[in-house]
Amino acid sequence: MNKIYSLSTTALALCLCTPALAQTRDPLPTLGEFFSPDRIATAIAHAGISGLRTQMELQYDHMSVDPMRGIVSLSGIVARPQLPYDQASQCEITIARVTLSSDFTSPFQTAAEVNLNVIGARANLACFERDMAVGLRTAGYRDLPIDQFKLRGSYTYATGATAIDSTVAINGLAVLDYSASGTILPRLGRYGVPAEPAIRVTRAVATLKDDGGWAAISQVLPENLRDPVMIREMGTQGVSGMLSQDGLRPLGAVERRFVGDLMAQVEAYVTDPGEITIEATLPENGITLEPEMYADPLDLIAGLGLQVRATPLARSQILSLDALAAVQTPETLSDDARIALATALLDGNGVPRSTSMVVGLLEPLLDAPATAGAAAVLLARAQQDSDVPNAYRHALVAAAAGEAGAIGLLDRLEARMTTQAVLAAQDLHLTTTGAPAPIALVTGDDPRDLRTLALDYLTGTGKARSYAHAYYYALLAEAAGDIAAASLRDEITARFGARGPDVAQAWHAIAAQVEQQAVTDWINADLPARYLVAE
Repeated sequence: MNKIYSLSTTALALCLCTPALAQTRDPLPTLGEFFSPDRIATAIAHAGISGLRTQMELQYDHMSVDPMRGIVSLSGIVARPQLPYDQASQCEITIARVTLSSDFTSPFQTAAEVNLNVIGARANLACFERDMAVGLRTAGYRDLPIDQFKLRGSYTYATGATAIDSTVAINGLAVLDYSASGTILPRLGRYGVPAEPAIRVTRAVATLKDDGGWAAISQVLPENLRDPVMIREMGTQGVSGMLSQDGLRPLGAVERRFVGDLMAQVEAYVTDPGEITIEATLPENGITLEPEMYADPLDLIAGLGLQVRATPLARSQILSLDALAAVQTPETLSDDARIALATALLDGNGVPRSTSMVVGLLEPLLDAPATAGAAAVLLARAQQDSDVPNAYRHALVAAAAGEAGAIGLLDRLEARMTTQAVLAAQDLHLTTTGAPAPIALVTGDDPRDLRTLALDYLTGTGKARSYAHAYYYALLAEAAGDIAAASLRDEITARFGARGPDVAQAWHAIAAQVEQQAVTDWINADLPARYLVAE
């Protein structure tokens, strides 16, 4: 009996262990699949849409959620919002596609950015208040077709600058574009408590382009309101009255000129519909508006230097064909002209952006000390995404020349290189540029000068960054009695900590050579006699 029981138990165990018999149902999703980013993001999006449905009737054909790329899109949208003036609930908005995107692929690096793009929207006239709806219907509109509405907002971590760009394109009416950027600056009130902030404005421009709107609207206007001269006179009186608070505040010369320029452009616009632009004329670093300035439109006109013209100022800065032809024959350009053209190519000012063409323009300038620094910093910017080692080589040249922005470039590029590659590039630069022996820079009898040299080489301030040279001067400064040198030496060595055994081994080898050289130079140059102070 025991043998039969044992055999039965063995057979049952074998059956259970056999995959064909044990697999009696389809595989279940794993916990990781159930809580995948796609599922979580889709659930959040659905929750947001459910919240919107408390305010409007909302339907859509398809929703796509890609959290790893920071994109959410809806297509085939039909919305029927509840509006206080739409008692019959006839308002209906249809949208072909809405996309909400962010910089999720590279978050928290240099800036945060959000984009909203609405394509192919159409709203019937029931969505507008009665007076506006009657005006649109009289002008021949049965609905309002919006070809595109785009809004972009960004925040730059390094500067705190906030930028907003938007486009509203209404078919058969007009296209409105505006762009602004600035930085919010804290201010203290009378009793030392936080008050209204100031704003440093670095860009402000708005432009309106006619797309058949004036031709449609002018048909329903009286004859006298279609006359450009009459429009200019009435507009001048109306705008002046608004700015002067109906005569309670006199207009200055700047405000009167602004009103005159504005209405001159309006007259030209209605005579031959085209474009009107209002743009702030600002210095390179922008202008700071204190709270009492941006609270009053009159102060804004003068503070921002608002100007009215037909097109944005950028249109007048487009490079001529003669200037662009020099790209093919850079040898005909002066050094300054080469640098100016390379800057325009890097920034996309007046010419399509092209980083690859910058290399051929500027590399010949690296041989001349007068232009090497300016050319090198532009080359490093041009190659920082395509050729990191070469960009780092140029950044070292720029740092040695004291170019602005070189230290930031060195830090950014080192974050994308191995430490061994960084040390090798620094050594190669010192070797190929014929840098003097480190002891040659030791002058005077103040050990603080040695610490300054160590700091210069550590950061790249007026010197090509070299961790080996920085360590060398920190050792000499410590030996010469500089009380802050020990902490600086520790800071240099900490640069190579927690980076793995290979980095530690590479730095230990270099540090041993530097220490031996420091001791040798300390003795051979008789530095004790220079820094020794008798009691």
